[in-house]
Amino acid sequence: MRAFLLALSLLLAGIGPALADDDYIKMSSNGLQRQYILVTPSGRKSEPVPLIVVLHGTVGTGRKMQTGLGFDKYVDRVGFAVAYPDAYIEPGQRKTTRWNDGRGTLVSSRLNVDDVAFFRDMVKDIGQRIAIDRSRIFVTGPSNGGMMTFRAACEGADLFAGAAPVIGNIARPIADRCQPSRPISLLAINGTEDPFVPFGGGTVCKGIRKFFCEGGEVISNLDSLAVFARRAGCAAKPEQQVLAAKVAGDPPVEKVTFSHCRDGHKARDTPPVEGIHRFAQRFGLIDFPNLLSLGQFLVEQRH
Repeated sequence: MRAFLLALSLLLAGIGPALADDDYIKMSSNGLQRQYILVTPSGRKSEPVPLIVVLHGTVGTGRKMQTGLGFDKYVDRVGFAVAYPDAYIEPGQRKTTRWNDGRGTLVSSRLNVDDVAFFRDMVKDIGQRIAIDRSRIFVTGPSNGGMMTFRAACEGADLFAGAAPVIGNIARPIADRCQPSRPISLLAINGTEDPFVPFGGGTVCKGIRKFFCEGGEVISNLDSLAVFARRAGCAAKPEQQVLAAKVAGDPPVEKVTFSHCRDGHKARDTPPVEGIHRFAQRFGLIDFPNLLSLGQFLVEQRH
């Protein structure tokens, strides 16, 4: 099985320069006005392409993820399309209500925003604009976006062939009913010492007074991963291996792999042993030198 690690240059919020929003695609989902940015490979108008849905973090936007993440430069090279959606924005407001990731503590939760339904509607809308390979649709994102990625994988396994949640676990209120309709491949990246989303489960942002911390509970990272490992028929006990950093100053990485899964599915995690709550900026580790490898990992999966 391939080794991997995410290497990005973006903080949890997806912070980037503010740009005009005139290329946002507007649409309606469950009676709410929603929007997303779509980037497609050139010269492949009729050929079906994989689609990666990239979710922003707590105080981010689709635009900030696009400008800060770096996926766009690989769109033509690898041949996939990327969608950068925004969490729901109430009329007259500028900030999003954040993804309804299942914790039950967010404004989006009180408004009963159905973000998984939005993803379905968005993919349908994209399918009317470009040819999509329906067997290779994926979702990824950090922090609030990472927890939402887990929820999307729980409730949308019929839509997504693979998911890559970053610095996020499954929200405890939805953990018991997280029963993916079919196996999907999962790649998770977490920090064992993350002060915001506890690696071992518990209260989000416990003891941290930040304007973007709405608390709530999550289960542990390994318990989150095990949900998908069981569904894919993987071995009950994961294989664990600590790998030294390839870049001076980076923490070691513990690779956790649930192997012997059915039909080639993958369930694995690579937590930096001393990781914090941000995308890795210099993690040249485990033969995963850059964001391109994440895109390649995802597009190699299929239903």
